[in-house]
Amino acid sequence: MDLELIARTTAVLVSASIVAALLRRAAPSTRHFVWQLAIVIVLLAPLLIALAPTITVPLVPELPRVPEGIVLNAVPEVRSQEHVTQQNSAFGTFGTVGGVGTGAVLVWFGLCWLLSGVSVWRGSRPAPAQWLSEARTLGHRMGLKKPVRVRQTMREMSPHVAGFFHSVVMMPPSAASWTAEARQAALVHELTHIKRGDRRTQAIAQLACAIYWFNPLVWHAAAGLSRERERACDDEVLRFGAKPSAYATLLLDLARKPRSPWTPATALSMARPSAIEGRVLSILADAVRTPRRSTRWLVGFGIVAVTTTILGAQAAKPMPAPAMPAAKPQPIVRPSMVMAFDEPVATPPITGALVQALGDADRQVREQAAIGLAITPGAEVIDPLLNALKDPDSQVREKAAIGLAFRRDPKVVDPLLIAIEDSDSQVREKAAIALGASGDSRAIGALTKATRDPDSQVREKAVAGLVLLRLRR
Repeated sequence: MDLELIARTTAVLVSASIVAALLRRAAPSTRHFVWQLAIVIVLLAPLLIALAPTITVPLVPELPRVPEGIVLNAVPEVRSQEHVTQQNSAFGTFGTVGGVGTGAVLVWFGLCWLLSGVSVWRGSRPAPAQWLSEARTLGHRMGLKKPVRVRQTMREMSPHVAGFFHSVVMMPPSAASWTAEARQAALVHELTHIKRGDRRTQAIAQLACAIYWFNPLVWHAAAGLSRERERACDDEVLRFGAKPSAYATLLLDLARKPRSPWTPATALSMARPSAIEGRVLSILADAVRTPRRSTRWLVGFGIVAVTTTILGAQAAKPMPAPAMPAAKPQPIVRPSMVMAFDEPVATPPITGALVQALGDADRQVREQAAIGLAITPGAEVIDPLLNALKDPDSQVREKAAIGLAFRRDPKVVDPLLIAIEDSDSQVREKAAIALGASGDSRAIGALTKATRDPDSQVREKAVAGLVLLRLRR
C-alpha cells in the first residue's frame, strides 16, 4: 500500500477525532455521523484522490546540479541502483505482510457474520406471540416499512440484532419475566439499530479495519462508531418514554450476566460490559439531545472541506513559471499571499452575518455563529469573539475560546485570564489552550493555578498550555 495514502488517510482520521471531541456535547447520532463519514472517506480515499480538484503551483527554479562523482566519490550508477533495489524490496515485503493481514482480518469478520447467521438458525426458536405483537406495534410507531422478525435465544444473553442477510431481533428467555416496559425498551433499542441501518454501517467499518488493519486510528474510529451507535439508540429509547433509572437498571442487569460464546462480534449487542459505564452515566444524567439537521450539515461540510484539502493537495501539478529577467527574479509566493488568522483582511458579507447572529436569542444559533467566526481569518472577528466569551451560555463561550486560540493579538489575553476562571470546565479547558498558544508571559500564573483545577481535563490542558507557552516564547 502507498505510504502517502496511509499518511493522508491517517490525517483524515485525526481530523475526525478532533471534530468528535469538539462535539462532545452534541447528540450521539451527530458524532456517529462524523465517524461514519470519516470511515467512508478512508475507504474511498484512492478514488477521491483521483477526483479531487488539482492545485496548480509555479515550478521551483532548478538549482545547479552538483557533479555526482563529487558527492558519491564512487561508482554513482551502481549505488543508485542498489538503493532503488532496496526500496523496491522493502515495499514488496510491506505489501505482502499487508495483504496477509487484510486476508486474516477479513476471514475473521466473515466467520463472525457466519456465526451470526447460524445463531438465528440453530441457536434460537420462535418468540412468543406477545413479543411479536409488541415488536410490530413499536415498529409501526417508529416508521419501519417492513415487519421485523423476533426470535428467542436458547441460552441466556443480551438482546441483540443478528442474522446473515436479514436482521433479526434476538431476545433472551428471561425477557418473559421482565416487565412490559423493560421488554419494550429492549425492543425499541434493537429496532432502532435496524431502522438506522447499523449493521450495514458496521460492515463498512469492519471492511476498513481489514484493509487498514495496521493503523490503530482505524480501529479507534470503528470503536467510536460502535460507542456512539449504542448511545444514539439509548436516546431513542428515552424519547419513547422509558424512565432513565429503570432503563439504566436493565442495562446493568444485562451487563452483569455472563456472555454466551454464541454472541459473535458482528452482533449488535445491547449491553456489552466494556462500554456500559459511560452509557449509564449519560442515561442517568437525563442529557438526551435531539440531533439538529443544521449541525449535521455544518459538520458534514467541514469534514468534506478538510478532506478535499488533505486528499487533493497531493494532486498538485507543477506549472513552468514565466520567463523573467535574471536581474529581477520573482519569488515563488508573494508576501501578500501569506496571511495569518489575525491579520486584517476585507470583511466578506458572510462574516458580517455571523457577527450579527451572535446577538440572536437562540443559544444554538449563537453557538453555530461562534464556530463560524472561530475558523474565519482576520482581525475583525476578534472583538465579536471577545464579546461571545461573555455569553450567558457556556457552549457559546467555549467556542469563542477555541476561536481566540488562533489569534496573536495581545488584547485577547486579559479576557482569557478571566475565562480560565469560568464556572464551566469546558470553557476553562479551551481557555487554557488559548493562553498557551498566546505566548504571553501573563498567562504563566493562570496556567500554573489551573494545574490544580478540580477537573482533570482542565489540569491536562493547563500543563499542555505551559509547554506550548514555553515553545511560543
